[in-house]
Amino acid sequence: MSERNKKDGKAAQTRAENGSVDALASRALSLVAERNQKTNLQIDPEWADTLHDAAARLEANTVPDIVRSMLDAGIAAETIAVQYIPHVACRMGDEWCEDSLSFSHVTIGTARLQSALRSLGKEWWHDARANDTGEGSGIVVVLLKDAYHTLGVNVLAGQLRRLGHSVRLAMGPAPQELRPIFKTGRFDAVLISASASESLDFLREYVETIRQSAPGKPPIVIGGGILDTNVDVKEATGADFATKDLFEALEHCGLRKTKRKETTPTGQRG
Repeated sequence: MSERNKKDGKAAQTRAENGSVDALASRALSLVAERNQKTNLQIDPEWADTLHDAAARLEANTVPDIVRSMLDAGIAAETIAVQYIPHVACRMGDEWCEDSLSFSHVTIGTARLQSALRSLGKEWWHDARANDTGEGSGIVVVLLKDAYHTLGVNVLAGQLRRLGHSVRLAMGPAPQELRPIFKTGRFDAVLISASASESLDFLREYVETIRQSAPGKPPIVIGGGILDTNVDVKEATGADFATKDLFEALEHCGLRKTKRKETTPTGQRG
């Protein structure tokens, strides 16, 4: 087997087994970053490299210091959370698939970025969480049982809140454990993250449980690596829609984005 085929095979296997950062979430975050860049919110490559190196090294964790420096330089907490952290996490995932970064480096780096995201919570999520009072549209984001990477889902939830949506995170529940969630509230949409290794029968069980439990029959959208397989996921699972595009998912669910505040400049180094 050629070296190229070996690398392609490994990349496919690692994506199928782990989904890198998060199935629906990581792809959605990439799309968010692309659209933000079109509105002149550019990532400074020097800051991105600095954050990447701090996250990926096995020595003492300096990510908190780098994040504080970025904030001091005028980079908004939201920009760090929605652009820089996903950018670095996806970059590390790509480096793992390319054999240029070890599993331990990626695992430690992702944990450090997850911790940094939590540290940004008060500044980034505080006003966004005001939307969780029941005002505005409510969305349930489901990360399937035994999915290990939660970074992307947390960033996705924060971004949805900034867009004006109330978000309920369901982190790794079994299908039947979703029932109480829908007994406590009425929701406008359900987004399910699924990697390429997920069983279609297992996904169908999630969809059927939500259908039986959720009043008002909110649209159910599946996204993530599962859509890279040669299967009609919508047909196989009974979901209402399948897409990797967060904004396409919101449009399908009839959820318009609210006008959000202007984000402060990214503090590019001169």
